[in-house]
Amino acid sequence: MNKPGRKTLHTISFVVIATSLLVSVSCILDSSPTVPGYPAKVDASISFESIGSPSICKCMIDYNLALVAAGNKLVVVNIVNGENESVIDIGLEIDDIADSDVNGFGYLLADSFLYPVNLSTAALEDPIDIGVGCSYISVSSESDVAWVIMEDDSIGMIDLVTLEVTTMQKITANNCQGIASADNGDLFIVDGIKSIIIGYKTDTWTEIGRVPVPGEVYDLFPGPSGYICAIVDGSNELWFIKSETCSLYKMITFPVIPTAAASMPDGSFAYAACPETGMFIVAESGQMEFKTMDFGVPSSIDISGDGERAIVCSPDNEAVYILVK
Repeated sequence: MNKPGRKTLHTISFVVIATSLLVSVSCILDSSPTVPGYPAKVDASISFESIGSPSICKCMIDYNLALVAAGNKLVVVNIVNGENESVIDIGLEIDDIADSDVNGFGYLLADSFLYPVNLSTAALEDPIDIGVGCSYISVSSESDVAWVIMEDDSIGMIDLVTLEVTTMQKITANNCQGIASADNGDLFIVDGIKSIIIGYKTDTWTEIGRVPVPGEVYDLFPGPSGYICAIVDGSNELWFIKSETCSLYKMITFPVIPTAAASMPDGSFAYAACPETGMFIVAESGQMEFKTMDFGVPSSIDISGDGERAIVCSPDNEAVYILVK
């Protein structure tokens, strides 16, 4: 999850890490597809001036909806008609929004509460009391569980069927800077003390592998099927980490260090928000395809599961934009 406001860019010497870690620069797909295009044309502009500054946006994969956090408020946005389905003040600062929907629900995290969002009615259900403050959430649709990082760096598991909360005893995340569930249910955690991304098999908590990082991880999120994506201080790239081996597969390079990013579902194009330079779209080949300052520097970007639409949070403009191809 991308947490605006806590990122401070530092000048870190990072000498072509790609040459030592990069396994392949070939296409994520087995054969190069016809270039599918990418959503970049503004289809709707939604003012958040009366709501609050939008900070986090997540598309719900199986719905034409996105969940947007704006301070204490959750906004359920219809990304097809560009309208707000609901605006809900939960009374607490929203810390994170889950990166996937599961069984008809989205999930958001606020302090020690996990809030299910009924995507059919665009309404909040009763919150699940985790019992301790948490900072990050990731949902695994494969196993019907939500993973959270607790304030003591413990990992919490919430069974989304029984609503039981369990603290994992075998593993902790030191100064955690993000978590992400792979599409097979494996969990990836950023250890900020050791400056590594670690992959775990959650059935046995055996380690899959480690990827060293040169600085603070600004965002960690599920990428194309079989991959986890990351953006890192000290690196101008969007990293694609192969979830099966927890190894760096490829990078897509931007002009400066991004603070928010997204990938097309097939990995063909990457989006990034870069300080003072706005939003960029870069092809897998490295070709710069699009750049604009129209959205200021977005705090969060996400793309629909079919790759047809993108949502952009713009605190600078106090607005959310829906983009189409």
